[in-house]
Amino acid sequence: MIDIHHEGHHRREHLPRREWLSLGALSAVGLSLPDYLSAREQAETTGGRSARAASCIQIFLWGGPGAQETWDLKPAAPEASRGEFQPISTTLPGVQFCQHLPRLAERAHQYTIVRSATHDGVNHGTSAYHMLTGHIHWSPGTLRHPTKKDMPNLGCNAGRFLPHPAHLPAHVQLPAIINDGDNLPVPGQWGGILGDRHDPFKVLGDVTKPDFQVSSLALAEGVARERLSRRVGLQQALETHRDHLRSTVAGADVDGKYERALSLLQSVETERAFDLSQEPQATRERYGIHYFGQSLLLARRLVEAGVPFVTVYWNPPEMVYNFDEESWDTHKDQHNRMRTYLLPHFDAGLAALLDDLDDLGLFDQTLVTWWGEFGRTPKINGNGGRDHWGFCQSVGLAGGGIRRGLVYGSSTPDGGYPETDPVRPDDLAATMFHLLGIEHTQHMYDLASRPIPLSYGEPVSELLA
Repeated sequence: MIDIHHEGHHRREHLPRREWLSLGALSAVGLSLPDYLSAREQAETTGGRSARAASCIQIFLWGGPGAQETWDLKPAAPEASRGEFQPISTTLPGVQFCQHLPRLAERAHQYTIVRSATHDGVNHGTSAYHMLTGHIHWSPGTLRHPTKKDMPNLGCNAGRFLPHPAHLPAHVQLPAIINDGDNLPVPGQWGGILGDRHDPFKVLGDVTKPDFQVSSLALAEGVARERLSRRVGLQQALETHRDHLRSTVAGADVDGKYERALSLLQSVETERAFDLSQEPQATRERYGIHYFGQSLLLARRLVEAGVPFVTVYWNPPEMVYNFDEESWDTHKDQHNRMRTYLLPHFDAGLAALLDDLDDLGLFDQTLVTWWGEFGRTPKINGNGGRDHWGFCQSVGLAGGGIRRGLVYGSSTPDGGYPETDPVRPDDLAATMFHLLGIEHTQHMYDLASRPIPLSYGEPVSELLA
């Protein structure tokens, strides 16, 4: 039997030793190296399954929102656990959400909430890594930062398989990079073992500005696209050494980035897709003139244009970690921060996104997910907040093959642990891959050429439409 799977950070011409040995036996059945590589590429592209979703918007609520203040209120719990907010009815009989999520309560029939997501992490960085990659971090502890041996972000991994226009990136990240308490980046946001060429295209900056532009897509002053094309043609004629450059793994990364950068810079369609000024002011206001709302609006424009994977981080560039009212890391004064700032912006932005996807006919082909790195402790601390707690959180999924109007799993009376149907980050990752038509058991390879499944989890069949 021929084992056809993805080679991760290897080029297709650079096969693992056992596959070279397998090729020696293929000539007897008439399968040439080009045939074999073509079969590999087809397997990589299709993932071995039919897709339910053509694209994904991955929303990451950096800091970790508490389920007890959002999707899984505990009004019957003791005062030390239940919090101040009141539950309100939704469009689902018998299901209640937080009073400060009124728009989403009116749309509860559109999406699924999982009340039993769980892992063992309590540190921001390694917990975010687990939720963003679907893999447990290889070095438990606090203040861990990106390395080349990290597992890839789900968007970086999925983006390898998903078709998209040549003038658009496979995976876009906006509007910021998430940093830990030492102001250094959190792992799990990049391509990791897949190499730099699979890193997301980053859109960083103040997306709330009326004239916001993506700086990396702007041409130098005095350089028109026609002039750029002429320069590219001359450069290609002169740089014959690039054939040699392509023959090396490192060179392939450089060359691939160069080609993709030129494709982005030369395309009017690319510029238009990233241009929020194309949207009516009323639409921008409906999403909310806020980093989160405008980022979701841009994400919608990007999937509408053909970008297959967009990651939106709740993290404005100037946020002061853990002390700003914008942070979901609510160790203190949580009810005031959530009532006046966090929940209204989240409610407005996500509701507007779901409405637009539905109105544009994109809902059923766009998977939308939202969660943070963990939940919050069952008991409120002495500062009026809740602390880190990975053992139970609520997460949301919509569109793209997800059942509508489902609340899956349950938590204990204080919200501290799953009571029924626990779901691990690994299972969420496998579910996402499955819906995108990607076989989650196929392999990528770490830096020592060891095979690693895209996900060790299993799709949660009950969540599927």
